[in-house]
Amino acid sequence: MNRFLHFLQMLLISLVVSQCAFTSKYGTSESEIKVNQVGFHHQGLKVAIISSPPEDTFQILDSVGQVVYSGEVLPSKFWDMSEEDVSILDFSDFMLEGSYYLKCGEVKSEKFVLKDNPYIDLIKASVKTYYFNRATTDLPEEFAGIYSRPYAHPDTAVMIHASAAGDFINAGTSISTPFGWYDAGDFNKYVVNSGITTYTLLMAYEHNRELFDMLTWNIPESTNKQADLLDEILWNIRWMETMQDQKDGGVFHKTTTANFEAFKEASEATSTRFVVKKGTAATLDFAGVMARASLVLRQTDPNYSDQLLVKAKAAWKWALEHPEVAFKNPISTDPAYPSIQTGEYGDDHFQDEFFWAGVELYLATSDPKYLEHVPIQDVHHFGVPNWASVESLGLISLATNDINYALKKRASDQLMVLSERLISQWRESPYRVTINKFVWGSNAEVMNQSMILLNAYKVLGNLEYFEAAVSGLDYVLGRNATGYCFVTGFGGLSPLKIHHRQSAADDIEAPIPGFLVGGPNPRNIYQDCGATAYPSSVPAKCYIDEECSYSTNEVAINWNAPLVYVSSSIHSIYSERFKMN
Repeated sequence: MNRFLHFLQMLLISLVVSQCAFTSKYGTSESEIKVNQVGFHHQGLKVAIISSPPEDTFQILDSVGQVVYSGEVLPSKFWDMSEEDVSILDFSDFMLEGSYYLKCGEVKSEKFVLKDNPYIDLIKASVKTYYFNRATTDLPEEFAGIYSRPYAHPDTAVMIHASAAGDFINAGTSISTPFGWYDAGDFNKYVVNSGITTYTLLMAYEHNRELFDMLTWNIPESTNKQADLLDEILWNIRWMETMQDQKDGGVFHKTTTANFEAFKEASEATSTRFVVKKGTAATLDFAGVMARASLVLRQTDPNYSDQLLVKAKAAWKWALEHPEVAFKNPISTDPAYPSIQTGEYGDDHFQDEFFWAGVELYLATSDPKYLEHVPIQDVHHFGVPNWASVESLGLISLATNDINYALKKRASDQLMVLSERLISQWRESPYRVTINKFVWGSNAEVMNQSMILLNAYKVLGNLEYFEAAVSGLDYVLGRNATGYCFVTGFGGLSPLKIHHRQSAADDIEAPIPGFLVGGPNPRNIYQDCGATAYPSSVPAKCYIDEECSYSTNEVAINWNAPLVYVSSSIHSIYSERFKMN
């Protein structure tokens, strides 16, 4: 009986889905060529995917339709995540620079380029999204173009919520928490999510310093002597500093309204903003970021570097004294201090935060006392990092730092174990991707997987790690079951109706370029647009380009950060391998 009911349920879903408008311009055709729609390094790995190939060969055509290359379609394999028979089109041996598209029978791909620096515009746009998400500023036309907007969210008098009151601070008083980035599709600012985001961008700068010292993308600070990426990172670090209680070192969880604001211009979103309670996760994430930033700035700004390290140590001390303070959104019946119902970023396991913060403080101070919470030999399962699981950030830091050879060796070994798991998934995947599950922010999961693999490649030199990381970038840029390039403003088919309040309210059809949307996610679809709005319930295809789809089409600072890291690192590695700039 259960099987019969399940069959009826699946039949009903399929009938409903078949009546929904499919968002791809390819209609409902099963014969599609999915390719990185931005481009490839002309001497690098170049792979596309075709479902249900009509022929055994494929061609590359140039911008005038002339065939310039022919290759074999590899044998098909079934991918249960997309419920497709798919074949690989490998054209890595074609190296002529230019603009092209693929063709198999009458089926065509989107256009792409082959050149020695295909990702420069992507790198600059993906970083500049942080400028567009700045709080406590206006965005003048000089820097923002058509996306200019008035001054918004001064955050100079943010109310202390009753949940944040303590020995040194009273409910109803206010503190100043300016600067920072709007977290995602909303206007709030969250320390926990800022933690992994800011670290990832700091590492992008550290690991690709030569590139970022050269690049600029027209922000107000572009004329100073500091890299634009560091200037952007510091905009958020300045906000994070304001979230620390200077009396005891603890860190408040977020600057937030009680409920999410409506879809309106940032300057019109004027609901009361609160600072809510401190927590162990926020405090340790703060400590990790401040210690890492201190290390990065040590040579260029030693005084500020010292200040940040003092704050990191104070946060560490508070966390040791309050090792299990889990944050939950406060529930209240007091209208003066209402219940908070914005993004919770709740976490009640803190081993990973202690590990990461301990690593960063040790690297910044060389003091072995911080290694008490860094028992690498006792940790048997490091995972791909996300905001709730930051242990592997410490692993990256240790594996790429020479301060302690024994620790570096153990970290490198663990990085290899994690990377081998990812490589196994990549080898077995008919799509040649590392992802094998689809959750909220699946595109960021792919990018974080690629970040792990790139660091493993740098440390261990296994070329397969690099190739799998490149496949991850190819995936989000179009080589996926939906056929979308998931970065706004790039490729021939990219999201237009993102879940992002500023983009929804600016009356401009095209969204701010450079945002990575969340991507396919079969969960939560009943809660946003409704399941009948989605063209498919198949995991790898469960995506819709609609504003209501926060489960698949929202943007977030922690999703863009690994895109910045991966695209810039791949550029730098190719530049070194092929001696190109």
